[in-house]
Amino acid sequence: MRASFLSLLLLLFIGLPADAHNRSQSFSQWTIDNNQLQMLFTVQAREATRLLDNRHSSLETVLAEHLSATLSVTQGDAQCGLSNGNRIVPLSAKPGYLRLGASFNCPGSLAEKPPIIQIGSFFPVASTHVHYARIAAAGESAQEYLFTESRQQHEVALTQGHWSDSLERDFTQYTALGMEHIFTGVDHIAFLLALLLMMRNLRDIIWLVTGFTLGHSITLSLAVLGWVSPETAIVEALIGFTIALVAAENIGYRTGANRQIAYGTTAILGLMLLLSISQLVTSTLPVLSLLGLILFTLSYLPTNSNISTLQIRPVLSLAFGLIHGFGFAAALQEVGLPDEQLWPALLGFNIGVELGQLLIVVVLWIVYLKLKQYKKITSATADLCSALLCGLGLYWFIARSYGPAFA
Repeated sequence: MRASFLSLLLLLFIGLPADAHNRSQSFSQWTIDNNQLQMLFTVQAREATRLLDNRHSSLETVLAEHLSATLSVTQGDAQCGLSNGNRIVPLSAKPGYLRLGASFNCPGSLAEKPPIIQIGSFFPVASTHVHYARIAAAGESAQEYLFTESRQQHEVALTQGHWSDSLERDFTQYTALGMEHIFTGVDHIAFLLALLLMMRNLRDIIWLVTGFTLGHSITLSLAVLGWVSPETAIVEALIGFTIALVAAENIGYRTGANRQIAYGTTAILGLMLLLSISQLVTSTLPVLSLLGLILFTLSYLPTNSNISTLQIRPVLSLAFGLIHGFGFAAALQEVGLPDEQLWPALLGFNIGVELGQLLIVVVLWIVYLKLKQYKKITSATADLCSALLCGLGLYWFIARSYGPAFA
């Protein structure tokens, strides 16, 4: 029975994307000068592969044609035409990314009549795609605009207005961005669910959420401010490990099999360590990181009793929150922060994450209260969710550790 159940889990997770934390997204920077707009459009190369068809064109060519068909600038009723012979041209970009540039000429001064930018790129192939645009006029600070499938165009306001208006706009936009990020961050939601499965009262949940909030707030701020620069690939793999370990701990709490789970986890990590040392397979995780995970697993799981598991979970949520904070920071750094309103934007993003997180926790708590009267159903649901989350976290951890070959 257990073997067939594990086989079912394996088949279920093998088709899931390893990069669940990385949403479908793209970015652009716009510079306005009199009647001209200069655009730089950036997207991950793997995201652009969604656009490939049966033709043998290069990825840059396919992306340029897609942008030409889905991106436009108008001024009033007039179309702003492309310069460079109506072409969007490829530019140099960092590894793993594509960058294209274009210049739009409008009929009149954009200071007198603001432009309307329409970006419908990638929405036909990914309805949940999000595009972030930073737009700056000469002598003014940049403004951030969010493009989604339901909102594909914005009129650009060139007048900066009072500083308090700018502060409020940046704070509000980044608060919404933080909420949107947590709602679409599947692995963060999975980690929250794994943490909450063993909680039985509201006080424990408050302590747990507080620990997670404190942890990711610290590393989010440190990374965004440039004081710490972690490797994104390592962070993504470790996020998968946190999900698997917490879910496995849930299983150990209910079955008393902490020691066996610790040894099984250590065996997997040991095999990955041997592969890295022998260089048979290239891993994103350094040897020292794998050694650290082995030491942590062996020193933490076997010594946990049922009582100490619940008591120490807020501390564990704080420690693992530090890792997830780097994941939040990676997304925020790709979008960028306005230099003039750095702290309001950072605070807004963090508050948005917390609001989204609290809403998820409230929904899960309400579901638990509804199921609480059915003890057998509650127990079976917790066991099933823990098994699913453990398999999912383990898959993400291994797939992200070895890159595209396993993704």
